Amino acid sequence: MTYFKRKSVCGIILVRKCIGHRWAVFVKNRSTYITSLDSPAVVDSGYTADYESAKPFSDIPGPKGWPFVGTLMQYTGPFKKYDIDKYQAALESRWKQYGSVVKETIGNRTAVRLFDPDHIHTVYQHEGVWPNIVPILESSRKYRESKDMSPGLGNINGKEWKTMRKAIQTVMMRPKQVAHFLPFVNEVADDVIDEICIRKDTDGNITQFNYLAGRWNLETAALICFEKRLGALKEGFDSHSQRMIQANYDIFELSTKLMFVLPWDFITYRRLSKRHYAAEDYFYSDGRNLINTTVAHIKSLVDKKELEEGKFTFLSYLLSNTNLNNKDISITALTVFADGLNATVPALLLTMYCLAKNSQVQDKAFEEIKQHIPEDGYITIDVLNKLSYLKACFKESFRLYPLNLDVKRILQKNIAVGGFQIPAGTVIEMCSFVHQMSPQYFDEPTEFRPERWLRGSSHFRNHHPFIVIPFSHGPRMCIGRRIAEQDMYVMMAKLLYKFKITTPTDDLGLKFQIIQTLDRPVTFTFGER
Repeated sequence: MTYFKRKSVCGIILVRKCIGHRWAVFVKNRSTYITSLDSPAVVDSGYTADYESAKPFSDIPGPKGWPFVGTLMQYTGPFKKYDIDKYQAALESRWKQYGSVVKETIGNRTAVRLFDPDHIHTVYQHEGVWPNIVPILESSRKYRESKDMSPGLGNINGKEWKTMRKAIQTVMMRPKQVAHFLPFVNEVADDVIDEICIRKDTDGNITQFNYLAGRWNLETAALICFEKRLGALKEGFDSHSQRMIQANYDIFELSTKLMFVLPWDFITYRRLSKRHYAAEDYFYSDGRNLINTTVAHIKSLVDKKELEEGKFTFLSYLLSNTNLNNKDISITALTVFADGLNATVPALLLTMYCLAKNSQVQDKAFEEIKQHIPEDGYITIDVLNKLSYLKACFKESFRLYPLNLDVKRILQKNIAVGGFQIPAGTVIEMCSFVHQMSPQYFDEPTEFRPERWLRGSSHFRNHHPFIVIPFSHGPRMCIGRRIAEQDMYVMMAKLLYKFKITTPTDDLGLKFQIIQTLDRPVTFTFGER
């Protein structure tokens, strides 16, 4: 059954006009972000007994900064103390020096960082049904504004966010609907296996496997969003698809650098902004062409009454939703098309790396896969539901290699956390990753042990639920989670079913680029089973 009525799509395409979006306006001062929204109880000025008895906000410990720039000089310039690429180490240093509740002003932005998972749980309990967030990519938000694009779900709050989230969550968050894309996911994964067989050298090595993984994600996303093959898997390092991958990488790298530019360094800011806009232009111009071409094709099929049941599910669902305007539809499709490069690809690579370094774990995952995958190799939703050990391998990889260093929220009410008053409007950064390698919470934390996540295993423990939360939690949990997990599980299952994977790459690390990514290309060796 399709998600829409064919006649409605035709009408929507013919008569829908783009409507402007009201932006959430962030007013910045030295202590807080305040958000102007229409959501209920945006700022609750009521004081609870706990709040009244807590220490004042000004007493929260943290590093001392300079006027107007705060601690920015510690991250950039001739006197810098921390390398931005290793921002994880900077956050760990703050936690060790100041404790579980830390206040820091970087530039003109003040945030309170929470490191204790119990404190993080408290924030989630009080975030409300419409949680407010800081834009995930401030530089990209500005770019979209300059191009008259929709800001996207990750850059809006309040009723605007609620309406957009409700409009797209069915096709992106419900497992049965996401399973509709399994034929596409299987098809591309099989082609990746074929490509590995062609590309690997006589020793079974593929160097810089990152690039093939990126093209896998682009190809899968194009099929899900546009039901179109890009041919990216067959292309080389100098191809258009590889330049798109590089442009996406540059967007995040340059956005990170822009966050730490000194306010008087106009030359550096203009230079980085120009490069950032050029990267955004390159990536999104191709994405917009794909959207426009696909929408025009859907319209033509509807006009001719030739649109087949189950075709163009993703875009047809968006087009049929009257709560989305053309800009919203475009940015939603582009987000699905792009976001996997930043999260799904490194998650797959890091789990591959962990399995390659732990042959016994890999063998156990292979035995589970071999037991459940049918002879034709096609992975259904029923098969995925049985791959509990494989899923535990991914979660354990997320523990060892945290891709998200923090989750940001803007408080909508006064709360007391860790014995301190934190007033409404304060930006909270939740950084539970510092405990992911702690013996206080995990037995033998340096070991890659998926069994610790499996009920019934001798290694299972009731781990704190707010330490390893790679997709966040609550109403603003990552909306692409189901699609990303499905893509990763299918690809990994097919890889392990076909190959014994090892790697000569040692000491693989992470680099901070808004979220974390691999700090170097990785080589994998694929031996036949």
